[in-house]
Amino acid sequence: MKEIETKADVELLIDVFYQKLVKDELVSHFFTHLNLKEHLPRVVQFWSFILLDEAGYSANMMEKHASLNLDEASFDRWLKLFHETVDQFFVGEKAELAKQRSTLIAWTMKTKFLK
Repeated sequence: MKEIETKADVELLIDVFYQKLVKDELVSHFFTHLNLKEHLPRVVQFWSFILLDEAGYSANMMEKHASLNLDEASFDRWLKLFHETVDQFFVGEKAELAKQRSTLIAWTMKTKFLK
């Protein structure tokens, strides 16, 4: 186990996380239409901005997800899989930050998007 220190660490986290998402029976349908070769670098860029203070992410993440018709169970599964993947590979301050921020993101999206 190691700390999240580099962009390669973030890439590992996101690659394995998305491998889980696309295989998960509850949430995989949200990802079938995506071109992951284009999408994953953007996700890595977002989490590198959050965890490593790397400049360059400027998209509105909330806006990008507004039309997906997400439900509470899907948010909860996304969060569970994200935390599971963080814990699978990483420890330390940035790992805890990743889990805290993902929890905040899920909560914010739930309050904005769930009816």
